[in-house]
Amino acid sequence: MKNIILLIIVALGFWWWQHGTVDEQQKSQLQEQIVDSFKSIRNNFTGGASAPSDQIRVAIPVKQAQDENLDKVQVYGEGNVIKTLPDDNKGIRHQRFILKTDNGTLLVVHNIDLAPRLNGLQRGDKVSFTGEYISNERGGLIHWTHHDPSHRHADGWLLYKGKRYQ
Repeated sequence: MKNIILLIIVALGFWWWQHGTVDEQQKSQLQEQIVDSFKSIRNNFTGGASAPSDQIRVAIPVKQAQDENLDKVQVYGEGNVIKTLPDDNKGIRHQRFILKTDNGTLLVVHNIDLAPRLNGLQRGDKVSFTGEYISNERGGLIHWTHHDPSHRHADGWLLYKGKRYQ
C-alpha cells in the first residue's frame, strides 16, 4: 500500500512538472526527486540498488588516460572548441566537436537523443566534461557524456556556459 501511495505522489509530481508553471531550476529539482522516487520504488520491489557497484567508475584526468594510453576509462577534463563538426544522424544522433586540451585534441561525441544539444557552440568556447575515453592516434574520443537511462554505465556530462548537459 505504501508503494502505491508513493507511486501516486510521484505520478502527480511528474504531471505537475510537465504541466505546471515552474522555472528550469525547479523543473530540474523535481525531475531529480521523481527519478529518486522511482529508484526507491524499484529497490523496494527488487531489493537491490539501481546499479551494480562494479559498474560505478571513478573518473581520472583525461591527461592521465592519454599519457598511459588507457582505453574505455571514465575521465574528466576541459578544453576549448577548435572545430564543430556536422551532427552524426545515422542511428542514434550525436553532436560532434573537437576540443583542444593541455595534452592534445579530443573528439567529443555527445548523444543528443538522450541529452540536450549545446546550442550556439563555436570555436574558442570552453567545455568541461566527464565521459568515457577511447584512445586513438588523434588524441582520443570522449563519449557517454550523458546519463545512462539503464543505470549500467557511469553517467557523464558536459558543462558549457555554466549549464550542465547530461
